[in-house]
Amino acid sequence: MEKGLIISVFILTLINITDSLTNSVVTPSLVFYVTEVGGTMEQYGLISSIPFFSMMLMMSFYGVWVDSNGNKYKTPYAASFAFGGLGSILYFLAELLPSGAWAVYTILLGRFITGLGAAGRTLAYSYVATAIPRDQQRTILTILSLSRSIGMLLGPLMNLFVVKIDTSVSVFNYTIPLNPRNSAGLVLAAGELFLFILTSLLLQEPPPKKEKPLTEDAEPTKIGGKELFAAVTHFDLLFPSFIMFVLICNFTLYQVALPPVAADLFGWTPLEISYLMSIQAIVIFFGMIVAMYASIRGITDFTMIALGNSAFVFGGIATVLWWKKRESATILQFIVSIVIVSFAYPLMGPANRSKFTRAVHSRPELEDSIGLLQSFFNQALSIGGFLSPNFVAKFVLKDTAAINSSDDGHELTPWAWYVSISALVVIAGLLYEEFILGKNELGLMKSEPEQESEGETICSGETTRLLSGKRASGKRRSSIVEINRTFNRKYEVDRRHSLETAGIPNPVDTAYERELQNQLTQDKQEWEKLLELDEEMEMTEE
Repeated sequence: MEKGLIISVFILTLINITDSLTNSVVTPSLVFYVTEVGGTMEQYGLISSIPFFSMMLMMSFYGVWVDSNGNKYKTPYAASFAFGGLGSILYFLAELLPSGAWAVYTILLGRFITGLGAAGRTLAYSYVATAIPRDQQRTILTILSLSRSIGMLLGPLMNLFVVKIDTSVSVFNYTIPLNPRNSAGLVLAAGELFLFILTSLLLQEPPPKKEKPLTEDAEPTKIGGKELFAAVTHFDLLFPSFIMFVLICNFTLYQVALPPVAADLFGWTPLEISYLMSIQAIVIFFGMIVAMYASIRGITDFTMIALGNSAFVFGGIATVLWWKKRESATILQFIVSIVIVSFAYPLMGPANRSKFTRAVHSRPELEDSIGLLQSFFNQALSIGGFLSPNFVAKFVLKDTAAINSSDDGHELTPWAWYVSISALVVIAGLLYEEFILGKNELGLMKSEPEQESEGETICSGETTRLLSGKRASGKRRSSIVEINRTFNRKYEVDRRHSLETAGIPNPVDTAYERELQNQLTQDKQEWEKLLELDEEMEMTEE
């Protein structure tokens, strides 16, 4: 890799570390800030969810921008940092407004604008997909994932500084208070300014996209809206999206509920909460390593998803049983319940994406809709990320009066059972698919001899006159349309973003995904040679 790209990867790494570090200041203190300015727990939930909504709106805009400006990244990144800085300043200024609606909705607006900027962080996936050689991309993505975890680990150090801020400054004879809650906005703004300067000076613009479509003449498989809807609602495509929705909803409970519950149970401040978030980051990264090892060992997607949901089942039960004020919940019990759930995400994520990818690529009639279906899959993550904080704050968290008046002093309502119940529903769905629908991924059922499919024969004249008959391997060659849709910047960005939770990207590719990428690469090279020969023959005939 050339020197300029190495520097650029270093810049992307610093973006992740700075981004994660500054967010580790806001997340633990957000609930304290909202309630301090007169907000309710429902408003806290809305403010927690609004960045997901703005990210969902803005993410595709950054992709279109990069596609239309010749694969240049400095200007889109600058816009991302500008949005982030503006949102952070509004977050800070909310303290100056009258308590109540004005202050709360200023925080809400600030977080919405911050989300518009945060959507630009997916540009890192796009940069890697278009600038880094394919055989080095997984290594770079692993580095970027580790950098996010490092930022969360350094969070307590930043919070040690922030919690001591208790002063004020005078501007034009107007006194502006600085405290641990609103100063988090200034920390965020400073981080955005630092990243803007860094990328403007050191980020190297990649060359124009290296990988181009094989040919513009390839005719995609025609599929209407009715047929596409029927495919999307088919069990093998809809079920992985449901699993993703369950994953983000379950994980969100512990992000939203952790700060207020820890404060009520143990009197923790944002500093102690950031310590626990650091532990969570370690667990998530360790889980990624386990997932990588399991993939190498050929552990099935069924097994990994079942293990992840089992962690949700037991973690959810532990949460219901242990998060009780009257029974003097211990710090160890509190941490264990969060650690169990945190381990679920890296186990489930890659296996579930692999499950979805396998279902899509097993249907040749959907080859022209591969990118659209991946976007559909990602919507489960975005919708879950937007809805679940509101649900947790409104229906799962109890206010102080309700906690003190209850017999057991439980911090959560019975709705907290949704974590374990939804995970059990997913496990039941896996068993239904495996044994009732006969998927037989585990190989426990007797399978009928495989029939040679009609699709294994590639007809002459499909896109070139040189191709006819079966391949030596007996496998159907991937179509040009399928290859073009898969080796596509937007598809790769969506695919990588689908595994991002708590701001931490998951670089794991399952054995099936690696095999698919290798096969598509081989098929692409074969098509390029065959199309070249086809053009030579046409020129000879002329």
